[in-house]
Amino acid sequence: MTPMTDPNLAVAVLRVSTNEQAESGLGLEAQEASIRAYASANGLELVSIHTDAGVSGRAELTDRPGLVAALGEIVSRRAGVLLVAKLDRLARDPFLVLTIEKVLKRSGARLVSAAGEGTQGDDPSQVLMRHILMAVGAHEAALVSSRTKAALQAKKARGERIGRPPKGFKVEAGVLVPNEDFPAVRRCLELREAGLTYRAIQAELGWNLNTIRLVVKRWNNSKTLLAAVVQEAPTMSRLDAALAFTGGS
Repeated sequence: MTPMTDPNLAVAVLRVSTNEQAESGLGLEAQEASIRAYASANGLELVSIHTDAGVSGRAELTDRPGLVAALGEIVSRRAGVLLVAKLDRLARDPFLVLTIEKVLKRSGARLVSAAGEGTQGDDPSQVLMRHILMAVGAHEAALVSSRTKAALQAKKARGERIGRPPKGFKVEAGVLVPNEDFPAVRRCLELREAGLTYRAIQAELGWNLNTIRLVVKRWNNSKTLLAAVVQEAPTMSRLDAALAFTGGS
């Protein structure tokens, strides 16, 4: 028997794929505006909005904490709609989207895109449109990935450093150099090592939670952070400069 849900209750999911978008809010604000406009126009009450920031659309469900939380809310709040701005904001993996649709159906809920995209119903034409758009999204993601890999291989062959420098660093003459954010990055790691929660660190540094998670995941602890400076720097003077930022040793 299908669980009873309220078709007027909606849980929303936002996603951007780059750390830069996650930190700046670019993309997330537009998605939320689209979702809120759709909900208002269609008489839906948004009970919660969940975000996966800096997460690839091809990531596994286990690497999508925002999406997992949203699916949990669908069940706990008996919401009838999982709302996204566009299907590719949910995921770029057609199999993952189909899995999510099956999970929602078992809960008596459905997937809705604010852009339409064949989510207005389950008649054959709507289902076909959904599947075509999911396939196109997966194809676009594969093309971007292929082009990116080719560009990175070309840069590597030229001896250039590849990838965007992590928070707290900039690239000068092909090496990582601490920038003005370095003291805060080190402080973040020290607070985490001291056992503080992400929200406690947020209260001190004023960063968003996703940025804190990314920094902790990238460096793990302050010793790893400083070791990176030593490894990348051609002279110890760069380490001295890093320490000067923090007043530590």
